[in-house]
Amino acid sequence: MPARRSLKAPDTTATLQSFGPPADPSAPTVPSVLAVISAGRLLDLCRLLGCEVRDIVGNKDRLASRLSEHLGGRLPTLLRELGRDELRAVCRRHGLDPSARARGDLQALVLEAAGFDPRAATLRPPAASADSLPAKGQIVHARHRQWLVDGVVPGAGDESPLVRLVCLDDDDPGRQLDVLWNLELGARVVEPETHGLGDASRLDPPAHFGAYLHALKWSAVSAADATRFQSPFRAGIKLMAHQLTPLMKALELPRANLFIADDVGLGKTIEAGLVLQELLLRQQASFVLVVCPASVCLQWQGEMQRRFGLRFEVMTRQFVAYRRQEHGFGINPWSTHNRFIVSHALLRRSEYREPLLHHLGERARKGLLILDEAHVAAPASASKYATDTDITRTIRDLAPRFDNRMFLSATPHNGHSNSFSALLEILDPVRFTRGVPVEGKKDLDPVMVRRLKRDLRQLGVERFPSRLLVQLALSNRGGTWRLERTSYDAETGAESKTVASDIGQGQPIELSLGEKLQRYMELCAPESGQGRLPFIHMQQRLLSSPEAFARTLEVHAQGLAKKGGPVAAPQQQKLALKARAARGSAATDVEADPETHGLSDDALAEESDAAVRHASAALPSPTDEARALLAEMRALAEKARGEPDAKSLALLGWMREHLCPAIGLGADARASRAWTPRRVILFTEYADTKRYLVELLTAAVAHTEEGEQRIMQFHGGMGDDARDEVQRAFNSAPDEHPVRILVATDAAREGVNLQAHCADLFHIDIPWNPARMEQRNGRIDRTLQPAPEVRCHYFVYPQRSEDQVLETVVRKIATVQRELGSLGAVLLGQIEAALANGITRKARATVENVGSDTKTATVDAELEARRTDLEAVRAEVERAGRRLESSRRTLEVEPESLRGVVEIGLRLAGASSLKDAGKTSDGRPTYELPALDRSWEATLDTLRPPRARTEDFWEWRQKPPRPVTFHPLASLSEGAEQLHLAHPLVKRILDRFLAQGFGAHDLTRVSAVVAPGESVVRVVGFARLTLFGIGAARLHDQLVPVAAAWSGEASEIKPYKDRATSVNAITSTERLLAGSGRAPNATICKRIQQHADALFRALWPHLEAEADALAVEARQGLAERARREADDMRGLLARQRQAIDKAEARLRQPDLFNVQDKEQKRQVDLDLRHLERRRAAAAGEMESEPAAIEALYDVRMSRLTPVGLVVAWPESMT
Repeated sequence: MPARRSLKAPDTTATLQSFGPPADPSAPTVPSVLAVISAGRLLDLCRLLGCEVRDIVGNKDRLASRLSEHLGGRLPTLLRELGRDELRAVCRRHGLDPSARARGDLQALVLEAAGFDPRAATLRPPAASADSLPAKGQIVHARHRQWLVDGVVPGAGDESPLVRLVCLDDDDPGRQLDVLWNLELGARVVEPETHGLGDASRLDPPAHFGAYLHALKWSAVSAADATRFQSPFRAGIKLMAHQLTPLMKALELPRANLFIADDVGLGKTIEAGLVLQELLLRQQASFVLVVCPASVCLQWQGEMQRRFGLRFEVMTRQFVAYRRQEHGFGINPWSTHNRFIVSHALLRRSEYREPLLHHLGERARKGLLILDEAHVAAPASASKYATDTDITRTIRDLAPRFDNRMFLSATPHNGHSNSFSALLEILDPVRFTRGVPVEGKKDLDPVMVRRLKRDLRQLGVERFPSRLLVQLALSNRGGTWRLERTSYDAETGAESKTVASDIGQGQPIELSLGEKLQRYMELCAPESGQGRLPFIHMQQRLLSSPEAFARTLEVHAQGLAKKGGPVAAPQQQKLALKARAARGSAATDVEADPETHGLSDDALAEESDAAVRHASAALPSPTDEARALLAEMRALAEKARGEPDAKSLALLGWMREHLCPAIGLGADARASRAWTPRRVILFTEYADTKRYLVELLTAAVAHTEEGEQRIMQFHGGMGDDARDEVQRAFNSAPDEHPVRILVATDAAREGVNLQAHCADLFHIDIPWNPARMEQRNGRIDRTLQPAPEVRCHYFVYPQRSEDQVLETVVRKIATVQRELGSLGAVLLGQIEAALANGITRKARATVENVGSDTKTATVDAELEARRTDLEAVRAEVERAGRRLESSRRTLEVEPESLRGVVEIGLRLAGASSLKDAGKTSDGRPTYELPALDRSWEATLDTLRPPRARTEDFWEWRQKPPRPVTFHPLASLSEGAEQLHLAHPLVKRILDRFLAQGFGAHDLTRVSAVVAPGESVVRVVGFARLTLFGIGAARLHDQLVPVAAAWSGEASEIKPYKDRATSVNAITSTERLLAGSGRAPNATICKRIQQHADALFRALWPHLEAEADALAVEARQGLAERARREADDMRGLLARQRQAIDKAEARLRQPDLFNVQDKEQKRQVDLDLRHLERRRAAAAGEMESEPAAIEALYDVRMSRLTPVGLVVAWPESMT
C-alpha cells in the first residue's frame, strides 16, 4: 500500500492497440469524443498535445477538426487527457454507463466500445532500490525531510553524484539543497509501496483528528483557484471589506504587479501585507524588499510582525555591523535574511545598493518589491516635460530584478503624462511604456486600486469618521483678544454657526510685528533669489509663534552685522548662545546615528540658521528706515516672548473646557484638578515653537493631578524605541496612561498612528507645504478611529494680511480634497510653489486660481476617471467580500475552530488548557495561556507587552504573556493579542500537526467517532493531493476523501458510488470530528484498531482513483488560466506596439517641451531611444512572455500522501 504516490504519467507506456472494428457504427471515435468538449477546453487540448491552432482560435468546429487530424486514430491518447466529468459526458453520448467514479474505469468502457483492448496496461518504469541513485522527479528522504529531486549530476569516476533537491515539507517549502548522494547518511528514495499509516497502537480522540484535518485544510492552496483567499485568516487585523480588493486583483494577475493608490488612512500597509502573505503561502514570493521613507521603517516592521507574523530586518549601519561581526567582514548582509526594509535615502547610497544588486543578480527568483510612497520614483516635474531623478534611476535599475512588484502611493500622478507612464513602466514594463500616455481603463484597471475615503463613505461600504475643520479666528479690539470659532465639514463644506468669546487681555504684538515685517520686506527683500530666503523664514516663523520669530530675527541680525549692519545687543547675543546650547552640536548627517529618523529638529534649526545667516550677510546694507524697523521688531519680539500669545490663550481655554478645568497660568482653587479621558495633538513646524509650547503648558498643568505626566513630545531625531514608546503611551487606554497632550513637530506627520484615543488636533502653524497639513490630519483621520468625527483646528488672525492668504490656502486644500480627489496632489504642489517666494499679493492670486491648468485634465483623464465610477468600486468590494466568505466556508476558519486546534496543540505539548481571562472592549472572550516549557520562550516573547527602552531583557521576560483572543481586536490599545493562522504560537502548533507521520508521531492518524442516527458503519479515508510546478512551487493542494460502508468485521469495504451519498457521509463525519463527537467504547475501538491498516489499504486504490480525477481537473484549471493570461498578454503586447508608434510621433512634436531647457530636451531624446528599444523587444516578448506565463502553471509532478482513517460507528450499535 503506497505511502506516497506520484501521479505523474510515466515515461514508458504501452501503446493500446485496436483488436477489431467497433461493433456499432456510433461507437466512440476521436471526432465523436471531441464533439462533447467545450471550445476553451479544445484549445487547451490542442496546446497540450502539440497541435498548432493559433489561426483558428475562435472556431470550435475547426478546432475539433484540426485536433482530430492531428491525433488520427489515437483515441487512447485523447482519453488519457480527459477529466472524469468529460469522460462521463462521452459515456452518456454513446449510451454507456457513466456511474463509475474512477477515470480508469470510464476510459476502459469507452475504449472497449471503440474496439480497443482496455486490458493493455501502462508499463511502469523499473523500481529503484532504496539506496540507488534517484532520478529527476522522484521523492527522497534526507536530513529528516521530504525532497523532490530537481536534477542529478553524475560524478566522474569514483566521485559521488550531485543531487539537487527542493524541499516539499510544509514548514520549509521550496528550500534548495545540493547533496553528494553517496556521502549523505540516511538518504533514501521514498518508494510508493513501503508503508501506509502503519500499525495503530491506539486510536486518536475525535477532537485531535479533527484538529489535524483543520491544519491540513488551512494549509491548502491552489494557483488554479484565484478566488480562494488564505491571507485574511493569517492576519491579526479587523478586516475591512475594501481592503480585500488589492488581494483579489493580485491573485488575478500572473505576476503580482499592483499599484495600491488608496487614500491616506485607508490602510495601504495592511492591503500590501495581505497580498504579501498570500504570495508567500502560494510560494510565489521568497525574497521580499520593502523600500519606504525612513520615518515609516519602524511602522512597517511592527505591522508586519504583529499583524502578519512576518519578521523583517531593517537595513541600517548597525545591522550591517552586527551581521559582519556574526558572519565575518566579507558577508553580504543582504544574504543573511529573506525579508528586508530599507529607506529611500539608504537605497540611493552605493555601499548599500551595490551589495543588494549583487545578491539579486539579473533576476531574483520569486522576488517581491514593495515600494511605499512610490511617487518619489516618478520623474520630477518640470514646466512641460518631467525628467528622471536619482531615485527614478535607482528604482528603475532595481525593479526588473523582482518577479512581483507592489507600489503604494496616495498621490500616484503629478500631472505629467510622461512621468505617470514612466512610473507605471517600472511597475509593469510589459503593460506600460514611458512616453506612451495611459489611455483607457483596460490597461490600468487590472493593476490599479484607487479609492478615496469619501467614496467608500458615500457607498456605505465602511464606517469612517467625518472630519470637521475648525477655524479659530483671533482678533484684537482695544487690548482684548476675541475668538471666533467656525466649523465646517471637510466633505460637504457645510459650515456651522460662528461662536464668539473673549479669551483675555493682551497687546496685539503679533499684528504689529506683521505690519513692520511687511514694510521691512518692502525696503530690503529682493524680488527673488537666495537673498529673499531670510525674509521668507521670518514670515514663516512669525506665523508660527513670537518665540520662533524672535530667534530667526536675531540670526538675521547677526548676518547683517557681518556687513556692517546693527550689532546684536548683548541680551540678544545671550539669547542666541542659549538657543545654540539648547540645540547642542547636532549632527547634520542623516547617517550619523542610524537609530534616528533623519535629522533632529535641532539639527534642522541649525541648518536653517546657517542658511539665514549666510544669505543675510550677502544683502546690501539696510537703509536708515530699515535699521529702525529692525530695532523695533527686535524689541517687540523680546517683549512678546515674556507673555502668552493669542494662540496660547485660545489653546488654554479649549483645554480648560475639554481636558481639565484647572489648567491655566493662574491657579483657580475652586476648579477641579481631575482630567477627562480626552487627548489632543498639537502640531508645529518649528522646534522653537514646540519648546515654547511645552514650557507654557508645563507651567499651566503643574498644579493638576499627575500634571508632570500629562505632556509628551514627539520630534525629529528620535530613535525607534523612543518613537514606539510615545506611540504606545498615547494609544493606550486613558485609564492606563496619564498622558493627554502630545506636542509634536512634523517628524510625527507620517509613520505613526495616533487615533486610538485621540480625535482632536491643533495646527499651531499652517505649513506652507499643504501636503504636510493633510499628513498631520491623517494621524487621527484614518481606519480604526473609534470616534464618529475628528476635529482639526487651525488659527488665523483676520487682521493680518498673511493670515488671509493662509486661510485661502486651508479652504483651497479642503475644496481640492473634496472635489478633485487625487488631483489634489497636483494642485497642492501648485499651492506650495505659489508660496515658495513668500506671501505676497501675487501669491494669493495664484493660490485662488489653482486648478485651472492642463495638468488637472491630464490626471483626470489618465487616473481619476475610473475612480469616479462608484458602482464599479462597489462591485469590486462586494465581489471580494463574496470570495472571502466562500473561502471561509471552504477552509472552515472560524474563531471557535481555531481555539479548538490551539487547545489540542497545547495539550499535545504537555500543557493544560486555556483559562478564561475576561473580555475585550467589544465583549469578545480572552484567554490566559497555560505554563509552557522553556522551548516556548521565544514564541511567548511575541505575546509579551512591548519592552521599554530602559528595561532589561531578563526583567522583561519575567512578564507574563498578554491574554489572547481569536477575534479581531476592536482598537489599537486592547490589552490582548489576536491569535491567527500566521501568529508564531499558532504556526508552531499547526506545524506539529502537519508533520504527523513524518517528523512528529503524536497521532496514529486513525480515529473513531460515534455517529448518532446512523445505521451503517462507515469509514472515511483521507489522502493529500499536491501538484508541483517549477522549483517545487505548490500549484495545487487539497484533501482527497473517500467514504465506504463497512460490515464492522472483515476488511472488505464498499465505497459509495453515488456522489450525494458519499458527500453526505464525508461531511457528517467531519462535522462530528469538529464538534463534540465522542469515541466508541473500548471493545469497539480495539476491533477498529485491529482492522485499521487493512481498511486503509483497501481504500487506497479508491483514493488513488479519486486523486487522479481531481488532479486532472486541477490541471485543466491551471491550463485554462495559463491560456487566458497568455492570450491577454499577447493582446496587450499588440496594443503596446501600436501605442509606441503613436507616442513616438507625439514626442517628435516641437511644442511638447521647452527647447531652451536642455534637461527636458535630453529627457525626450532618452525616451525616444527607449521607445525604439521597446519596439524591438516587444517582438521577442510576443513569444517569450506568454510562454513564461504558461510555464508558471505547468505541472511538473503530482504527489499523493496518506492522511488518515476515520470510522463512524452508529450510536445504536454501541
